[in-house]
Amino acid sequence: MPRMLHSAPCRFLALVLAVVLVLTFATPAKAEAFDVMTGLAIAGAAIIILVLVVYLVVANVEGSKLSDTRESPRLAQGPEVVWVVAATREAL
Repeated sequence: MPRMLHSAPCRFLALVLAVVLVLTFATPAKAEAFDVMTGLAIAGAAIIILVLVVYLVVANVEGSKLSDTRESPRLAQGPEVVWVVAATREAL
């Protein structure tokens, strides 16, 4: 997967997104009042994205730490033998 991040399509997509963001923020917008609900929606979306990024980074770090340990997986001590005996009519 890390190899995919440096491929030509990924770089092209990053360049296109950067150009669109620069053009969007560089273009002057019509001056109008800022709605409170819009601000809260933008702040909420930013917080959700931030939490998601932090979660993914921590999971990635913890996953690599787990793969670095050379312990074998923990298994049960040993299989228990269970005998199944059919009951006869006389035993019931």
